[in-house]
Amino acid sequence: MVTILLATLNGEDYLKAQLESIAAQTYENWQLVVGDDGSTDDTISIIEEFSEKHPDQVTIIKNDPPQGSAKDNFISLLRNSYGPYFMFCDQDDVWKPDKIYLTLQKMESLEARYGDKIPILVHSDLSVADSNLEMIAESFFQYADIPKRIVLNQLMVQNSVTGCTVMINRCLQQYFLRELPISKIIMHDYWAALIAKVFGKIGFVNESTMYYRQHGNNSVGAKNAKNPVYLYHRLKEGKNSYRRMMIESMEQVQGFVDTYGEEIDSLDVYELLACYGELYYKGKLRRLSFYKNNHVLKEGNVRKLMQWLWG
Repeated sequence: MVTILLATLNGEDYLKAQLESIAAQTYENWQLVVGDDGSTDDTISIIEEFSEKHPDQVTIIKNDPPQGSAKDNFISLLRNSYGPYFMFCDQDDVWKPDKIYLTLQKMESLEARYGDKIPILVHSDLSVADSNLEMIAESFFQYADIPKRIVLNQLMVQNSVTGCTVMINRCLQQYFLRELPISKIIMHDYWAALIAKVFGKIGFVNESTMYYRQHGNNSVGAKNAKNPVYLYHRLKEGKNSYRRMMIESMEQVQGFVDTYGEEIDSLDVYELLACYGELYYKGKLRRLSFYKNNHVLKEGNVRKLMQWLWG
């Protein structure tokens, strides 16, 4: 069985299409757990109507008080749900019919090879679409110019795991049951990717399993990293904005080491993480030297340029 975790907040515009795409999955042994964060539109009504059609497969949690962010909502859902496998689901996307099947197939192959006693994360490519689901790009990874192959040196500074494509196993879920430095976690998917990379395995389905809908209310969204307009806007945001994001990534790694450091077997991995977590206390030359010597560089020329200028 696969437990789908759906975080909602005022999602009436696109929610029906997402729910219908879940119902249309070729893999039918799923449970949907919805965490609503205080919707004031018809979101709850839409979910309840869907629940009536699938009475044994839907659980609705009304967060009171609201969790306050998608990150907190997903982490709460993960901590309060059960199952051997968990998938994160956004309210405004559309899943392709084989999404669960393909992701689970990869997960099961990894567990068959490595066992189910290590944390495993599987993610996939996704198609970028506009608000009407008209295609923008077949491959999010090509569009955003981010790497499919994940190495820890790069993951620390740049997350290339998209949460709405992710499946994790029960072992990885257990790492979320600890006392976590919530304020230092950038996003739930980023934290899960760090866990899987340091302690377990990350698998990738090299095809699009969903439509990643872009619209005005996206909390993250897809950016065309090769577009000159993207470069202009990133440079316009300036040093302070970029530096703040770099500090957030360092603080996240510091929180990761504080939480799980004693369990990291590799001294090299521990020192890499610990040094990066303390890097924002150092001068710029020390930071740049660390990036170069440890190959801690973002993917893409634009991102590398900003890292050297402002990192």
